[in-house]
Amino acid sequence: MNFLKFNREGALARFRLMANIAGVMSLLLWLVYLPIKLTAVNDNVATPIRLIAVVHGFMYMVYVLTAFNYSLSVRKPFFSMLGYLAAGTLPIASFVADRRARAEYAALTGGSNLPE
Repeated sequence: MNFLKFNREGALARFRLMANIAGVMSLLLWLVYLPIKLTAVNDNVATPIRLIAVVHGFMYMVYVLTAFNYSLSVRKPFFSMLGYLAAGTLPIASFVADRRARAEYAALTGGSNLPE
C-alpha cells in the first residue's frame, strides 16, 4: 500500500513539473515563435527562434507520457484522462490541469503529503 502512495506522489510531482514546462513552452510558441514566423519575410527566422518549436514538440511528448502515467496511477476515467492529455495543447490549459490535479490528489489522499 505504501508503494502505491509513493507511486502516486511521484506521478503527481512529474505531472506537475511537465505541466508547467509544457505551459511555458506553449506560451513561448504562441506568443514568440508564431508571431515572428508569420511576419517573417521569406520564412527567414533565426535558428534560436526555430528551436522553440522543436523543444515545444519534444516537451509535449514528454508531457503526454507523464499525464498518461499520472492518470493511470490515480485511476482517472478515460475522458478525464483525455482532458489531461489535451490540456497541453492550449497555452493556459496545462496550468489549469496542474491546479486541478493537485486539488483532486489532495481530495484523494486527505490533503496529506502534497508534493510541492
